[in-house]
Amino acid sequence: MLGATGTGAGRAAPPASSNSVPDEVIHLVYDEYEDWRDLYWLSNGDRDNLSLVSSPTYTGGTALQLRVRDGDHWGASTHYDFEDEVLELNGRVHFALNSNWTMKNREVSNCRLWNCAMALGEGSAGGGVPDGTNGWSNRLYVTTRGTSPDGPFHLLSYTYHMDQNLDHDFILDGEEYAVQQPEIVPGKWYEFEYYVRVNTIDNGTANPDGVIQYWLDRDLIYDRRNFRFTEDHADNGIGTNGPAGHYGGQYVAPQNLYAYYDDHSMALNGTFADAPDSPKESTRPDRIELPNGIGLPDWLELPTGMGR
Repeated sequence: MLGATGTGAGRAAPPASSNSVPDEVIHLVYDEYEDWRDLYWLSNGDRDNLSLVSSPTYTGGTALQLRVRDGDHWGASTHYDFEDEVLELNGRVHFALNSNWTMKNREVSNCRLWNCAMALGEGSAGGGVPDGTNGWSNRLYVTTRGTSPDGPFHLLSYTYHMDQNLDHDFILDGEEYAVQQPEIVPGKWYEFEYYVRVNTIDNGTANPDGVIQYWLDRDLIYDRRNFRFTEDHADNGIGTNGPAGHYGGQYVAPQNLYAYYDDHSMALNGTFADAPDSPKESTRPDRIELPNGIGLPDWLELPTGMGR
Protein backbone atom coordinates (compact mmCIF):
# COMPACT_ATOMS: atom_id res chain seq x y z
CA MET A 1 0.00 0.00 0.00
CA LEU A 2 1.09 3.54 -0.62
CA GLY A 3 0.67 6.18 2.05
CA ALA A 4 1.20 4.04 5.15
CA THR A 5 4.29 3.59 7.31
CA GLY A 6 2.74 1.28 9.87
CA THR A 7 4.04 3.08 12.94
CA GLY A 8 0.75 2.16 14.56
CA ALA A 9 0.61 4.59 17.45
CA GLY A 10 -2.47 6.46 16.24
CA ARG A 11 -2.90 10.23 16.28
CA ALA A 12 -1.43 11.76 19.42
CA ALA A 13 -1.22 15.25 20.91
CA PRO A 14 -3.54 17.43 18.84
CA PRO A 15 -2.01 20.66 17.53
CA ALA A 16 -1.14 23.06 20.33
CA SER A 17 -3.63 25.53 18.94
CA SER A 18 -4.84 28.72 20.55
CA ASN A 19 -7.62 29.01 17.95
CA SER A 20 -8.80 25.73 16.43
CA VAL A 21 -11.19 27.33 13.91
CA PRO A 22 -9.11 28.57 10.95
CA ASP A 23 -9.72 31.80 9.08
CA GLU A 24 -9.43 29.88 5.81
CA VAL A 25 -8.66 26.38 4.52
CA ILE A 26 -6.88 26.13 1.17
CA HIS A 27 -6.75 22.91 -0.88
CA LEU A 28 -4.41 22.88 -3.86
CA VAL A 29 -5.75 20.36 -6.38
CA TYR A 30 -2.91 19.85 -8.83
CA ASP A 31 -5.29 18.33 -11.42
CA GLU A 32 -6.81 21.77 -11.93
CA TYR A 33 -3.56 23.40 -13.11
CA GLU A 34 -1.49 23.13 -16.27
CA ASP A 35 1.67 24.70 -14.86
CA TRP A 36 3.22 24.51 -11.39
CA ARG A 37 3.85 28.28 -11.59
CA ASP A 38 0.13 28.80 -11.20
CA LEU A 39 0.52 27.39 -7.67
CA TYR A 40 3.96 28.36 -6.38
CA TRP A 41 6.74 30.83 -7.11
CA LEU A 42 10.45 30.00 -7.19
CA SER A 43 13.01 31.69 -4.95
CA ASN A 44 16.00 29.38 -5.57
CA GLY A 45 16.91 26.63 -8.01
CA ASP A 46 15.98 25.90 -11.60
CA ARG A 47 12.37 26.13 -12.80
CA ASP A 48 13.07 23.16 -15.10
CA ASN A 49 13.46 20.97 -12.01
CA LEU A 50 9.71 21.23 -11.37
CA SER A 51 6.88 19.78 -13.41
CA LEU A 52 3.35 18.46 -13.07
CA VAL A 53 3.30 14.76 -13.98
CA SER A 54 0.62 12.10 -14.51
CA SER A 55 2.55 9.36 -12.68
CA PRO A 56 3.16 8.65 -9.90
CA THR A 57 0.24 10.31 -8.10
CA TYR A 58 -1.40 9.74 -4.74
CA THR A 59 -4.87 10.94 -5.71
CA GLY A 60 -6.24 12.23 -8.96
CA GLY A 61 -4.32 12.42 -12.20
CA THR A 62 -1.52 14.89 -11.40
CA ALA A 63 1.32 15.26 -8.91
CA LEU A 64 4.23 17.67 -8.62
CA GLN A 65 7.67 16.30 -9.45
CA LEU A 66 10.80 17.99 -8.06
CA ARG A 67 14.25 17.02 -9.32
CA VAL A 68 17.69 17.59 -7.80
CA ARG A 69 20.23 17.00 -10.56
CA ASP A 70 23.33 14.83 -10.16
CA GLY A 71 26.16 17.07 -8.94
CA ASP A 72 23.93 19.96 -7.84
CA HIS A 73 22.74 21.39 -4.54
CA TRP A 74 19.53 23.06 -5.64
CA GLY A 75 16.49 21.44 -7.04
CA ALA A 76 14.10 24.26 -6.19
CA SER A 77 12.66 26.24 -3.29
CA THR A 78 9.03 27.14 -3.89
CA HIS A 79 6.47 29.22 -2.05
CA TYR A 80 2.73 29.51 -1.71
CA ASP A 81 2.31 33.02 -0.30
CA PHE A 82 -0.42 34.17 2.06
CA GLU A 83 -2.10 37.51 1.48
CA ASP A 84 -1.57 38.51 5.12
CA GLU A 85 0.83 37.35 7.80
CA VAL A 86 -0.35 34.12 9.47
CA LEU A 87 0.27 33.38 13.13
CA GLU A 88 -0.77 29.70 12.97
CA LEU A 89 -0.36 27.31 10.06
CA ASN A 90 -1.58 23.72 9.90
CA GLY A 91 -0.39 22.13 6.65
CA ARG A 92 -0.74 18.72 5.08
CA VAL A 93 0.85 17.12 2.02
CA HIS A 94 1.57 13.67 0.63
CA PHE A 95 5.15 13.07 -0.50
CA ALA A 96 7.25 10.23 -1.87
CA LEU A 97 10.88 9.69 -2.86
CA ASN A 98 11.67 7.89 -6.10
CA SER A 99 12.42 4.20 -5.67
CA ASN A 100 16.20 4.36 -6.14
CA TRP A 101 16.76 7.49 -4.03
CA THR A 102 20.24 7.29 -2.48
CA MET A 103 22.43 9.61 -0.41
CA LYS A 104 25.68 7.67 -0.60
CA ASN A 105 28.31 10.37 -0.99
CA ARG A 106 29.17 10.95 2.71
CA GLU A 107 28.58 9.52 6.19
CA VAL A 108 25.63 11.83 6.95
CA SER A 109 23.77 13.53 4.09
CA ASN A 110 20.69 15.74 4.29
CA CYS A 111 18.20 16.86 1.65
CA ARG A 112 15.42 19.40 2.15
CA LEU A 113 11.94 18.21 1.17
CA TRP A 114 9.55 20.94 2.33
CA ASN A 115 9.39 24.56 3.49
CA CYS A 116 6.98 24.22 6.43
CA ALA A 117 6.80 27.87 7.47
CA MET A 118 8.87 30.87 6.45
CA ALA A 119 9.06 34.59 7.06
CA LEU A 120 11.26 35.53 4.14
CA GLY A 121 14.23 37.77 4.85
CA GLU A 122 17.97 37.60 5.41
CA GLY A 123 17.38 35.73 8.68
CA SER A 124 15.43 32.91 7.05
CA ALA A 125 18.19 31.01 5.20
CA GLY A 126 21.75 31.02 3.89
CA GLY A 127 23.37 31.30 7.30
CA GLY A 128 21.49 34.49 8.21
CA VAL A 129 20.81 35.32 11.86
CA PRO A 130 17.15 36.01 12.79
CA ASP A 131 16.77 39.07 14.99
CA GLY A 132 13.00 39.01 15.40
CA THR A 133 12.32 41.29 12.43
CA ASN A 134 14.31 39.95 9.45
CA GLY A 135 12.83 36.52 8.75
CA TRP A 136 12.95 32.97 10.12
CA SER A 137 12.05 29.51 8.84
CA ASN A 138 11.32 25.86 9.52
CA ARG A 139 12.02 23.15 6.93
CA LEU A 140 11.72 19.34 6.75
CA TYR A 141 14.70 17.26 5.60
CA VAL A 142 15.38 13.62 4.88
CA THR A 143 18.67 12.40 6.36
CA THR A 144 20.99 9.40 6.55
CA ARG A 145 21.76 10.08 10.22
CA GLY A 146 21.39 6.77 12.04
CA THR A 147 20.69 4.75 8.90
CA SER A 148 22.23 3.60 5.61
CA PRO A 149 22.89 5.68 2.45
CA ASP A 150 20.22 3.73 0.57
CA GLY A 151 17.56 4.02 3.26
CA PRO A 152 15.15 3.67 4.84
CA PHE A 153 15.86 7.30 5.73
CA HIS A 154 15.15 9.40 8.79
CA LEU A 155 13.77 12.93 9.14
CA LEU A 156 15.21 16.21 10.35
CA SER A 157 13.56 19.46 11.44
CA TYR A 158 15.77 22.45 10.58
CA THR A 159 14.89 25.86 12.03
CA TYR A 160 16.22 29.40 11.86
CA HIS A 161 15.02 31.17 15.03
CA MET A 162 16.11 34.01 17.27
CA ASP A 163 18.08 31.87 19.73
CA GLN A 164 19.93 29.70 17.21
CA ASN A 165 20.15 29.78 13.45
CA LEU A 166 20.89 26.46 11.73
CA ASP A 167 19.14 24.55 14.56
CA HIS A 168 18.99 20.82 13.72
CA ASP A 169 16.54 18.50 15.47
CA PHE A 170 17.01 14.97 14.15
CA ILE A 171 13.80 12.98 14.63
CA LEU A 172 15.56 9.98 16.14
CA ASP A 173 15.09 7.91 19.26
CA GLY A 174 16.71 9.65 22.21
CA GLU A 175 16.56 13.15 20.74
CA GLU A 176 14.86 15.70 23.00
CA TYR A 177 11.90 16.65 20.80
CA ALA A 178 11.46 13.40 18.88
CA VAL A 179 8.26 11.53 19.77
CA GLN A 180 8.94 8.65 17.39
CA GLN A 181 11.67 7.61 14.94
CA PRO A 182 9.90 7.17 11.60
CA GLU A 183 11.54 5.57 8.57
CA ILE A 184 11.10 6.86 5.03
CA VAL A 185 11.21 4.08 2.44
CA PRO A 186 11.89 5.15 -1.15
CA GLY A 187 8.95 4.38 -3.42
CA LYS A 188 6.21 4.86 -0.79
CA TRP A 189 3.76 7.70 -0.24
CA TYR A 190 3.53 9.35 3.18
CA GLU A 191 1.16 11.93 4.60
CA PHE A 192 3.14 14.67 6.31
CA GLU A 193 1.27 17.10 8.54
CA TYR A 194 2.85 20.12 10.20
CA TYR A 195 1.67 22.73 12.68
CA VAL A 196 3.57 25.96 13.31
CA ARG A 197 2.46 28.69 15.71
CA VAL A 198 4.53 31.81 16.19
CA ASN A 199 5.53 32.92 19.68
CA THR A 200 3.63 35.47 21.73
CA ILE A 201 5.09 38.96 22.26
CA ASP A 202 5.03 41.05 25.46
CA ASN A 203 6.05 44.70 25.27
CA GLY A 204 7.98 44.08 22.07
CA THR A 205 9.85 41.08 23.49
CA ALA A 206 9.48 37.59 22.00
CA ASN A 207 8.41 34.87 24.44
CA PRO A 208 9.87 31.34 24.08
CA ASP A 209 6.54 29.65 23.33
CA GLY A 210 6.52 29.17 19.55
CA VAL A 211 5.40 25.69 18.47
CA ILE A 212 6.39 23.23 15.76
CA GLN A 213 4.75 19.79 15.54
CA TYR A 214 4.94 17.09 12.86
CA TRP A 215 2.85 13.99 12.15
CA LEU A 216 3.58 11.21 9.69
CA ASP A 217 0.60 9.10 8.62
CA ARG A 218 -1.42 10.34 11.63
CA ASP A 219 1.33 9.68 14.20
CA LEU A 220 2.94 12.53 16.13
CA ILE A 221 6.69 12.34 15.49
CA TYR A 222 8.04 15.75 16.60
CA ASP A 223 6.85 18.22 19.24
CA ARG A 224 8.74 21.34 20.27
CA ARG A 225 7.20 24.37 21.99
CA ASN A 226 9.98 26.77 23.03
CA PHE A 227 10.84 28.79 19.91
CA ARG A 228 11.31 32.53 19.63
CA PHE A 229 10.67 33.34 15.98
CA THR A 230 9.62 36.98 15.89
CA GLU A 231 9.15 40.30 17.63
CA ASP A 232 6.82 41.55 14.89
CA HIS A 233 3.53 39.75 14.22
CA ALA A 234 2.49 42.23 11.52
CA ASP A 235 5.50 41.86 9.21
CA ASN A 236 7.46 38.83 10.44
CA GLY A 237 4.83 36.14 10.88
CA ILE A 238 4.34 33.12 8.62
CA GLY A 239 4.33 34.31 5.03
CA THR A 240 4.82 31.21 2.92
CA ASN A 241 5.27 27.43 2.67
CA GLY A 242 5.73 24.89 -0.12
CA PRO A 243 7.79 22.13 -1.81
CA ALA A 244 11.57 22.36 -1.75
CA GLY A 245 14.62 20.35 -2.71
CA HIS A 246 18.15 21.27 -1.61
CA TYR A 247 20.87 18.65 -1.20
CA GLY A 248 23.70 19.04 1.26
CA GLY A 249 25.70 22.16 1.81
CA GLN A 250 29.34 21.35 1.14
CA TYR A 251 28.34 18.26 -0.85
CA VAL A 252 26.11 17.59 -3.83
CA ALA A 253 23.56 15.01 -5.00
CA PRO A 254 25.22 11.72 -6.06
CA GLN A 255 22.66 11.15 -8.86
CA ASN A 256 19.42 12.60 -10.17
CA LEU A 257 16.89 12.50 -7.32
CA TYR A 258 13.12 12.93 -7.66
CA ALA A 259 10.56 13.77 -4.99
CA TYR A 260 6.80 13.80 -5.59
CA TYR A 261 4.05 15.80 -3.89
CA ASP A 262 0.26 15.61 -3.92
CA ASP A 263 -2.72 16.97 -1.92
CA HIS A 264 -1.25 20.13 -0.39
CA SER A 265 -3.69 21.73 2.07
CA MET A 266 -3.33 24.61 4.51
CA ALA A 267 -5.43 25.83 7.45
CA LEU A 268 -4.63 29.47 8.21
CA ASN A 269 -4.71 30.80 11.79
CA GLY A 270 -6.19 27.56 13.10
CA THR A 271 -6.21 23.82 12.52
CA PHE A 272 -7.92 21.31 10.27
CA ALA A 273 -11.29 20.19 11.59
CA ASP A 274 -10.61 16.54 10.76
CA ALA A 275 -7.89 14.26 12.02
CA PRO A 276 -5.72 12.71 9.31
CA ASP A 277 -7.50 9.95 7.42
CA SER A 278 -6.77 6.36 8.35
CA PRO A 279 -4.68 4.43 5.83
CA LYS A 280 -6.85 2.74 3.25
CA GLU A 281 -6.32 0.00 0.73
CA SER A 282 -4.96 1.39 -2.52
CA THR A 283 -5.16 0.09 -6.03
CA ARG A 284 -1.99 1.97 -6.97
CA PRO A 285 1.29 0.13 -7.62
CA ASP A 286 3.31 -0.43 -4.47
CA ARG A 287 6.44 1.05 -6.01
CA ILE A 288 7.02 4.38 -7.69
CA GLU A 289 7.93 4.44 -11.37
CA LEU A 290 11.03 6.48 -12.22
CA PRO A 291 11.49 9.08 -14.95
CA ASN A 292 13.50 8.29 -18.05
CA GLY A 293 17.25 8.36 -17.46
CA ILE A 294 17.04 6.76 -14.01
CA GLY A 295 18.46 3.26 -13.58
CA LEU A 296 15.54 0.94 -12.89
CA PRO A 297 15.57 -2.10 -10.64
CA ASP A 298 14.79 -5.42 -12.31
CA TRP A 299 11.31 -5.54 -10.79
CA LEU A 300 10.20 -2.15 -12.09
CA GLU A 301 8.80 -1.40 -15.53
CA LEU A 302 8.47 2.17 -16.74
CA PRO A 303 5.08 3.06 -18.25
CA THR A 304 5.27 4.00 -21.91
CA GLY A 305 5.59 7.74 -22.49
CA MET A 306 6.56 8.63 -18.92
CA GLY A 307 9.52 10.81 -18.06
CA ARG A 308 11.00 14.16 -18.84
